Amino acid sequence: MPVDTVIFSGEGPHADPWHPLAETSAAIAKLVGDAGPVAIVTTVDQLAAALDGARLLVVNASADRTAPIPQDEEFGRVLDAFLARGGSLLATHSATIAFPQLATWRSTVGAAWDHGRTFHPPIGTSLIRRTDIEHPITTGLVDFEVYDERYTDLELLDGVDVETLYVHDEGGDTHPIVWARTAGSSRIVYNALGHDARSYESPGHVELLRRIVLWLRHRI
Repeated sequence: MPVDTVIFSGEGPHADPWHPLAETSAAIAKLVGDAGPVAIVTTVDQLAAALDGARLLVVNASADRTAPIPQDEEFGRVLDAFLARGGSLLATHSATIAFPQLATWRSTVGAAWDHGRTFHPPIGTSLIRRTDIEHPITTGLVDFEVYDERYTDLELLDGVDVETLYVHDEGGDTHPIVWARTAGSSRIVYNALGHDARSYESPGHVELLRRIVLWLRHRI
């Protein structure tokens, strides 16, 4: 049976010491696998072949570096080809740190971690608030609590239109934490939640993730 979803679970230069990416990738695979076969790959070299026939790419990666490497450019080429044929993308949590300085990645996701400005409060139980934007993902959903990191002051790219679906409050300001956008025939979601497996123990987060995947698969 063809693979429906490919999870790129970062290792080596696409990981960092702080995020248990194998653990969270396994949790994501378990939650989304009921809708179709899922493959987990850990290197850019594996990605192009794995995506052949797939409809959804999940990027659960990071980087403990600020300089690009040749593999980043190869990832960009694979991503561009996947999106050009209408594939959908879900970028999770530390994916805004991944592939540093890769312009195509930053513009696709709509944001990046800005070293020296972006931060997160200590991990803990937090309220994640639904916005008033009407979107198929959030129809019927409500605010929820989750044990997680809350990325704050991400660098949001000018000229990239997104629909902010969930936010959190920190330092007297409201910060986007989940958003959706379209690019041509592709659907894209960034979900800044998902530091470790505890995040996916939140019923509210689990239901949100399932709705995200339904939308990305053009089922709602």
